[in-house]
Amino acid sequence: MKATKIDWCDCTLNPVVGCKNGCKYCYARKINDRFHFVDNWNVPQFFAERLKQLNSKKSKSIFMNSMSDLMHWKDEWFEKTFDAMLENKQHKYIFLTKSLSLHIPEKPNNVFLGCTIDTQARADRCWISMYDFLSIEPILESIILDEKKLYIQTDKGIENTCCKQIIIGAETGNRKDRVVPQKEWVENIVKQCDKSNIKVFMKSSLKEIMGNDFRQDKLIWEE
Repeated sequence: MKATKIDWCDCTLNPVVGCKNGCKYCYARKINDRFHFVDNWNVPQFFAERLKQLNSKKSKSIFMNSMSDLMHWKDEWFEKTFDAMLENKQHKYIFLTKSLSLHIPEKPNNVFLGCTIDTQARADRCWISMYDFLSIEPILESIILDEKKLYIQTDKGIENTCCKQIIIGAETGNRKDRVVPQKEWVENIVKQCDKSNIKVFMKSSLKEIMGNDFRQDKLIWEE
């Protein structure tokens, strides 16, 4: 496990490295280009031996795939990773995907699944209620979330049983066409979150843009 500068977790552990998404702003690909964890970034590889690092007594919030996307994991990778996690229930495990409708059956209570969206088009196609949280990073344009997608039908009526938090961040790095978000984009999401009783966590990349309105609600995996 490695300490990280990511605001919302203690450390990262990457049993899988590589991704097929091809995002032009991808920070993980740049890290791989520098340190050469895998020869071909577009062909994800599994490093089972890294899972031994979960054998730590101290409880931590661990981002489990900062260098991959769950949608490209093989079933056997899921099985071995979840077996190791079940043997180490002291941690909180956080996963992110760009899959707009990924479902993990029988997900333990200490596992949190989030979906990354960055544009209105992706938000419109995302099955939001399937996820514990959304990561709107980098936010590339003004995004209005469909309130109907924030809730699901239950025996008790229509409830927000999932999507308890939204993380918002700006694009970082020195990419030539890097998008600098407008404060209004973030404010609109915050207003909708407050209306829907959803926690807001702004990453440090928004501190200068948001000024006194910068906000970091308590993370759902810290409760």
